[in-house]
Amino acid sequence: MVREYMDKIRLISPNARFFLVGGLFNGLGMSVFTLLFNLYLKEFGYSETVIGHILSAGALGAAVVAVPAAMIIERFHLKHILILGTILSSLSYGLQVFFRDIHFILLFSFTATMFITVYRVSVAPFFMRNSTPAERIHLFSLSYAIMMFSQLLGFFIGGFLPKLALSLHLASTMTAAYRFSLYTSIVLTLISVIPFLSIEQRPVPRIKSTFSERIRRYNWGIILRLMIPKIFVGMGAGLVIPFMNLYFKIVFNLRAETIGIYFSILQVFMFFGMLFAPFLTKRFGMIKSIVLTELLSVPFMLALALTHHLPLAVAAFILRGTLMNMNIPISSNFEMELVREADQPFTNAISMLAWNGAWTVSAHWGGKIIEEYSFSFSFYITIALYVISALTYYFFFRNK
Repeated sequence: MVREYMDKIRLISPNARFFLVGGLFNGLGMSVFTLLFNLYLKEFGYSETVIGHILSAGALGAAVVAVPAAMIIERFHLKHILILGTILSSLSYGLQVFFRDIHFILLFSFTATMFITVYRVSVAPFFMRNSTPAERIHLFSLSYAIMMFSQLLGFFIGGFLPKLALSLHLASTMTAAYRFSLYTSIVLTLISVIPFLSIEQRPVPRIKSTFSERIRRYNWGIILRLMIPKIFVGMGAGLVIPFMNLYFKIVFNLRAETIGIYFSILQVFMFFGMLFAPFLTKRFGMIKSIVLTELLSVPFMLALALTHHLPLAVAAFILRGTLMNMNIPISSNFEMELVREADQPFTNAISMLAWNGAWTVSAHWGGKIIEEYSFSFSFYITIALYVISALTYYFFFRNK
């Protein structure tokens, strides 16, 4: 297993290697921000409902820009897209922290996720253009594994940053400590631009067809079948995933550094889960692997809904996250292999649109559901949506 991975890694192109290094820093900074931003908003006095609206605004930005991003990718160098997407999203994340008025926070939540989505939409086509079938699934898995590793470091560092800022007198209040930590995360993200600058540009394919001709050319039967399970899983995820840090804070009264440790442990498991993905597909195939991991995550989601025992909740949180994230490189690779090379950016964009559009709706209501009912109620809805997603994946693509 290790020898096979090493043989495949040797095949990875220099461009893909530069991206992997940049992705490490990008993930590091974004994970610190993700861990602390909700806690910062809660410390600042915003309710779960308002936090849900802020998260929903971000998801809306991702949904709005997904399809235009695919058109941009078809016309511009991916190197430029990676660099500009990182810089502009970092600026918007910084402005979310700088402004305290809710309207500005909503605005820059929208633009931050919009710019980072342009970056993310370009990743799968970038790998397809800079790899061969021999090492492709390993490259996808390695990329997501590195992202998990960077998030491991980010969650661990982020959990202790506010406390460190207070002890070093870099901040006088917990709110100020959160702000200092969030600005630090943005600096870490911007470091990713350095390796991106080393990527060798390749000629941009000339687009001869009009927009309407290209729209008619896409295989909409395949695209729509890919969207439906993504919509269900996106709706389920939006109800609970962005609130998991608040779940541990409110239900178990944990501090940021403890939450950061649990999130870091999750990343360790997800890191190895991502690396194991190629061997899972070798044994079961892509679609069965996706369905299997989604369905196996359901009992752990149920445990999160029912338990008030912290060790059980942490174990369920880690195993659920590992199983659900294990299938991300598999599904991403499957979608790209299913369509023609020219259609890959658009297909990837539509896939992200389906997921983020569903996340937008559910995150908007997720905070309100938690505030008025409970975390458990959101978990039950998510379980139903995950099961539907797994079943639609199987029935749509079981013969692929």
